[in-house]
Amino acid sequence: MKYKFMAVDIDGTLLNSSGQLTEKTVEAVRKAAAAGVVVSLSTGRPLQGVTKFVKALGLEDTPCILYNGALVYYSGEIIYSLTITPSVAEKVVKEGHARNSTMICWANNALYAEADNEKIRFYKSISGVEPIIVDDLSSLKNEGITKFVWYDDEQSTPRYYAEMLAIMGEEIGVYPSRKDFLEFVNKDCSKATAIKSITDRLGIKREEIVAVGDGFNDVPMLEYAGLGVAMGNADDRVKRRADFVTSSCDEDGLASLIENVILK
Repeated sequence: MKYKFMAVDIDGTLLNSSGQLTEKTVEAVRKAAAAGVVVSLSTGRPLQGVTKFVKALGLEDTPCILYNGALVYYSGEIIYSLTITPSVAEKVVKEGHARNSTMICWANNALYAEADNEKIRFYKSISGVEPIIVDDLSSLKNEGITKFVWYDDEQSTPRYYAEMLAIMGEEIGVYPSRKDFLEFVNKDCSKATAIKSITDRLGIKREEIVAVGDGFNDVPMLEYAGLGVAMGNADDRVKRRADFVTSSCDEDGLASLIENVILK
């Protein structure tokens, strides 16, 4: 088989726009795995946010790329991890406070926030993790912060993305993972570097890798993979960076890719 490794984003790729995992997608992913393709979930989510999908897909021993590539969990252990330096973490919190953003951070696989409000409760519902409330997230700067999330709205997030690229683009990796989520990780990490950490270990060549996603945080892995695939629901700027565009997540685009390209 030409392709031996497939990295799959979760939201807007594996799941449809309603956050559902369809039977057609489950069947296709299981077929790919049965054919010998290593299927890796690649997401901004924490480990707790992917476990149910790993089980549903029958991929219990597969590598998981978490926090937009800041951590890789494989066969019960962490094989790769990058955290945000204390001075940069302080700046992210300071800029977030200046914009009155609802901020969240992950450190040592625990979730932290500065308030218990509607946005925090929604984030709790999708992460499956109870947040620990602290007065100031910058107090965690020496605790090994894996990722920050600014949770705002569809109007503010694109503006904040542009602003933070200008202000801190040389110091930290910043990506909009949803229309209202802006995420920050160590500047040296991406889904691409995480994929390389896995495939080097498995002896899989770059040209044998497929990456599938819909967001700006997926672009590095789309460009790194031998075949980078954008979903039909992706932004046009993401599609232009891909080698191939499949149908949308609401049209089982991942399943179509597997059946018509990967397994052919």
